[in-house]
Amino acid sequence: MKKFWIAIGIIVVVALAMIVFVTQTKKKPMEIKIGVVLPLTSEAAVYGEWSKNGMELAAKELNQAKQSPRIKLIYEDSKSTPQGDVDAFQKLISFDKTPVTVGFILSNGALACAPIANSSKVVLLSTSASTEKFKDAGDYVFRLRESGIIHGNQMAKYAEHYLNARTAGLFYANAENGITYAGSFGEEFKSLGGKIVFDEKYTEKETDFRSMLSKLEEKKPDVVYLAGLAPDMGNILRQAKEVGIKTQWLASPGAENPKIIHLAKEAAESLIFTTPAFNAESDEKNIKNFVERYKNTYGEMPGFLAANGYDAIMILYEIVKKYGVSSEDIKKGLYQTKNFPGVGGRVSFDEFGEVVKPVLFKKIVDGNFVVLSLSEMP
Repeated sequence: MKKFWIAIGIIVVVALAMIVFVTQTKKKPMEIKIGVVLPLTSEAAVYGEWSKNGMELAAKELNQAKQSPRIKLIYEDSKSTPQGDVDAFQKLISFDKTPVTVGFILSNGALACAPIANSSKVVLLSTSASTEKFKDAGDYVFRLRESGIIHGNQMAKYAEHYLNARTAGLFYANAENGITYAGSFGEEFKSLGGKIVFDEKYTEKETDFRSMLSKLEEKKPDVVYLAGLAPDMGNILRQAKEVGIKTQWLASPGAENPKIIHLAKEAAESLIFTTPAFNAESDEKNIKNFVERYKNTYGEMPGFLAANGYDAIMILYEIVKKYGVSSEDIKKGLYQTKNFPGVGGRVSFDEFGEVVKPVLFKKIVDGNFVVLSLSEMP
């Protein structure tokens, strides 16, 4: 009889241990799958590559620490088109069953995917979309990139206050991000007493801008605000110099790409543009460590897209540990995120899933992107 009760006791202990193990496994999954939709081919591929590098660095850092859960990134190529974003997102939802997907570099693609995120109840976290329409994109849609309105407003204030500009031209891509940047610049500039004397949209991937630039030359604005992607900006700046336009060129964050210097060469010199608050020259410990690891891994300095990619994975990891792995858990965790110490700036999300960050001003000097401090501004 004594042996019988000992055997029963052992069975009970084993059963309880199994229950605890299963319960803990459910509470803390061994692996979290994160979908990643990025432009890995075509004209926006370099932006996708930078974002991917930051995400890879974060996942590697977490996984090497052997913490639970492990991060599994599942990549899909958007091919730099809105339809590509949609196809990639739908594949991750239906086949890979990812509770959250990050990336969505271009605003048009992110907006196209927003209804899918809301209807499927899967979290979409964009690291780059800047259109003002994103604010109303739905309850499952978030972004780590501040609205393009902030960039346009700040650049208009800079032009009026530091450059004493009284007239301005707007030359921008006929796309969500271009329209947002240029529209906010124009409204703010006019509110400050300035006048918009040139307002033209261009089609992305055009190669000849000379006819529009000739019209711009006739208006002779004090400054011209470019909004779009670097390949188009590079061609515009080069052709503007050929036409003989002499003005101060300003630009949206898309200018921070070596392609603009490769295409425009010396015509890119002195271009001033805004960029998100990530500063690779910062003395903050977490930023310095990130920059050092990035340089050692990829052989180049990181930009804000790499920083936002890194922060996206780090934020999601902390949320999964605290709240859980489901889409609802992740959505709740994102709304609760306040003052997360990201390398791209402290991160908080408001009731719209919007993040608000300051911006930096940079200038192309001797083929380099140089941060402008207030004392260096004209």
